[in-house]
Amino acid sequence: MCKDLSSVLFSLFQPLQLDCDVCAIVSNSGQMAGQKVGIEIDQSSCIWRMNNAPTKGYEVDVGKKTTIRVVSHTSVPLLLKNPDYFFKETNSTVYVIWGPFRNMRKDGNGIVYNMLKKAVDSYPDAKIYVTTEKRMNYCDGVFKEETGKDR
Repeated sequence: MCKDLSSVLFSLFQPLQLDCDVCAIVSNSGQMAGQKVGIEIDQSSCIWRMNNAPTKGYEVDVGKKTTIRVVSHTSVPLLLKNPDYFFKETNSTVYVIWGPFRNMRKDGNGIVYNMLKKAVDSYPDAKIYVTTEKRMNYCDGVFKEETGKDR
């Protein structure tokens, strides 16, 4: 089950709840090219993609459906270069944005948060969640524990 990411819905501040039987997590690696697993991927109940990895034109290899798109704070500007595709054409996709608190602050000083706010204003049906500071601190701790490095 892919449940409760402890994220906050950008526009409503509600926790994200998912109910998935089978999840496909699709990287944005070039290694997907030529794999021809798109049909298999699209059969999953939840399909997770990373950052701004394209599906259009690559459906045979990576499928065409996207349930969740996990986006690093550094890739948000890349989404915003093609907002009609990401927030209008694929409007059933849920976006989970993660990044350090300094970029996600809601007090007017969070550069990524401010960009996302403008996107929500232009695309009110967009489903954009941002990770909480508590969850980011937890993930940073796991990363450090597993790699020995600060993110």
